[in-house]
Amino acid sequence: MKVDPEGYQTHWHADEICETIASNRDTAFIFDAWDRLVQLSAAEGNPGRVIDIACGNARDVTKLSQMGWEAIGMDPSVQQLKDARAATLEAGQQVHLVRGVAEFLPFRKDVFNSLICKSALDHFVDRDQAMSECSRVVMPEGRAVVSANNYGGLTVSASRLSYRIARALWPAAREKQFFWDSPVPWQHTYECTFANIRDLGRPHFDVVEQYGVSLLWGFPGWGRFLSLLPNVITRALLRGSHETGRRLPRLADVCVFVWRPKPAKGQPAT
Repeated sequence: MKVDPEGYQTHWHADEICETIASNRDTAFIFDAWDRLVQLSAAEGNPGRVIDIACGNARDVTKLSQMGWEAIGMDPSVQQLKDARAATLEAGQQVHLVRGVAEFLPFRKDVFNSLICKSALDHFVDRDQAMSECSRVVMPEGRAVVSANNYGGLTVSASRLSYRIARALWPAAREKQFFWDSPVPWQHTYECTFANIRDLGRPHFDVVEQYGVSLLWGFPGWGRFLSLLPNVITRALLRGSHETGRRLPRLADVCVFVWRPKPAKGQPAT
């Protein structure tokens, strides 16, 4: 990953920074559930114009394009935009791709019906500026769907406790970086939690909805345990943990916020 002098991560690629959890069933489940719920939240209402901030491979706006939306994906990385272009062409969808950073969106005020910012807040240089820009470009009656891994959730707290126990009992574990360890990897600018994402959005947006995605993803031994069970039991456990997390976003592995821009002073709320 390359970082420019001002700190913007302009040449990253997912393969360089993603830490995997050995093809566990819960990994496939959580990403599928996360994608589906964010896409449905962003697509609420009649199709209009949608943008995905830090779009990566643009899979979310590609799906919305298939649903009739005018889709735009924006990312600072040329490598990611190349992947996004290949993926959208393979899907047979027209998605407009733009290079840029969230802190300085190259769009007019009130131009988007819907906005997605997914798993990107913890890569921004100036998160408050980015949220101000997101609020600026979304129509007053529009929505911003902002989501990230929840480092304040139940799974993270329990995992970090297990890491401390492992390091106390096995010296070799003291040299290992575990999945939910703190501090977060160097390419992240801070740890997302339900509370700090909520507070980040509060000056710029009103809350429409908030929910979680999954529980226990990445907890030591959880994926291995699931792999030993029959598929029908695994699916039931994953659905159950997900529904619990959905209702309790403060504890969930991922928190999702659906926001509406705050009305300008002197204007009534929509």
